Amino acid sequence: MKKSIISLVIMALIATACNLPGSINPATSLPPEAVFTQAAQTVISELTRVANFASPTSAVTSAPTSTNTPIPTNTPIFTPTNTPIPCNLATWDPDTIDVTIPDNTIMAPNQTFSKTWRILNVGTCSWNSSYLLIFDHGDGMGITTGYTQQLTSGVVNPGQWVDLTVNNLKAPATKGTYTGYWRLRDPGGEIFGITPTAGTFVVKIIVVNTITITLTPKVGESGTIRSDAGPFPDYTVGESNADITRTTEAFLSYDISVIPTNATITEVKTNFSAYTTEGNPFGLGALFAYLTDYGLTLEPSDFVAAYTPGRTVDWGSTAALNIIEPSPQLKSNLQLKLGTPRLQLRLQFPGSNGDAVKDRITFTNPSLVVTYTTP
Repeated sequence: MKKSIISLVIMALIATACNLPGSINPATSLPPEAVFTQAAQTVISELTRVANFASPTSAVTSAPTSTNTPIPTNTPIFTPTNTPIPCNLATWDPDTIDVTIPDNTIMAPNQTFSKTWRILNVGTCSWNSSYLLIFDHGDGMGITTGYTQQLTSGVVNPGQWVDLTVNNLKAPATKGTYTGYWRLRDPGGEIFGITPTAGTFVVKIIVVNTITITLTPKVGESGTIRSDAGPFPDYTVGESNADITRTTEAFLSYDISVIPTNATITEVKTNFSAYTTEGNPFGLGALFAYLTDYGLTLEPSDFVAAYTPGRTVDWGSTAALNIIEPSPQLKSNLQLKLGTPRLQLRLQFPGSNGDAVKDRITFTNPSLVVTYTTP
């Protein structure tokens, strides 16, 4: 390509030389500078034509022009900064932190109790016997300011749970809501708490007025009905005669109208420890107490001939009768009956032992000891 261009230039110069002085008509000759200018212009024109001929764009005019796709700008990625885990840190599960005495537990004035929390070591340090559980502030409930106790007698490693118990707490004497705040202290004296609040854990109680009353069977509404007669004014249950053709059941009617309808029943104890026996009454089986509603008048038709399930309380021996103990069933029954005038029970043995001996128990004032609170 270079040789062709040089040849064309030489030819253009030769052609131009034909017009130089001495080779053309003097009448039409140009000044020398004009001649060289014309020759140069001819060469430039020829070079331009050759260059256009050799240019790729002159040979392929329809070739597409490629478009460069811009490279997307990278969004900077921020690497989070790791927050170091403290040496001493605790957390808890809201469903299990209160092993005993959940928040807002109802208490009687001066009631003693123990509080247990369950917490988890989420720090990097193990807890040992030099760590302390401390009363931080609030209502001490029998605990003095500055009270501390050992957090553990062993070792609680990171990732382990531990139960913390404070004994000998005591509810205040007056009604109200009371809250005590507790924290932890390491051997160096640094106080730390629980996450996510990094603060205290609490014991919170509500003290209400507490009243205990003893209910005895209401005369005229309580008594004994025999399978063939009655009612009688005593409280006898079992066999009425030696030939076991007659049995007796005791009916007990307790006036509960004295208990406010907004009361919370906290305990019901049975005190059936005053009685006399004939024969072997517990040879007839266990003594059952059934919840019943026979009204304010006891009638012979209230006698129940057959043994029925659904007893509220039962005693299997005279030794059991001698124990004055709480009855959760009676507590629930009485709570449901508040607002009505009576709680009534029927005492019944399930059958006979066929020994031709009069087997029965006669009670003296079988009573209910009821404890309740009012707002």
